[in-house]
Amino acid sequence: MRSGKIIAAVALLAATLVGVGAPARAEAAPTGTAPTETGALGAGRTVRPKLDTGMFSAPGLSTPRVGTARVGDDVAAICLAYDNNGAPMALAIDLTGRTGAQWADTAGYIWPPDYWQGMTDLLPCGAWPRMITFRDTGLYSGPGTSTPRVGTAWFNEPVAGICKIIDSRGSRMVLGIALTGRNGVQWSYTAGYIWNLDINANTSGLADCV
Repeated sequence: MRSGKIIAAVALLAATLVGVGAPARAEAAPTGTAPTETGALGAGRTVRPKLDTGMFSAPGLSTPRVGTARVGDDVAAICLAYDNNGAPMALAIDLTGRTGAQWADTAGYIWPPDYWQGMTDLLPCGAWPRMITFRDTGLYSGPGTSTPRVGTAWFNEPVAGICKIIDSRGSRMVLGIALTGRNGVQWSYTAGYIWNLDINANTSGLADCV
């Protein structure tokens, strides 16, 4: 993890985690051997899937699935949140895209037992600096407003700002977590990319996502 910027951000706040999700599932039997840990990968730490496995919009296996982390993909695990059963899930970015199937740098929560590397020492997702948006604005699964919309960052409600990235048009997007949920509408801790121009804060100090 890029410690300089992340540690500075974490020092600003400590927050109580609020999780939602589904009961834990049995771990699928892996094949082969664990690949070697390769260290830092953008804002997160490299982890390797044991099997093709889901990425979810919020911490819980019953939340909307936003992508798939496949065996051999470069996946950066960033921070931990917990589902409503107390099971940890990690917010992560799958850097590997697949033409016609999935955008590069898709973000979502991953299920740690489906990965070779442990994630219990990741920082809590609620510890990143808070920001708000100028208006109700979209959360997107990839860095671009043409990628699937997975939720909404509502005006004047807290968003944890995780990292920044440039989309294919040269515009900055910020990977954020909408901490507040809405019953029947959106899970708490829904994560996605936000258009930087809709954020009422200077995001230059955030770490680069990749």
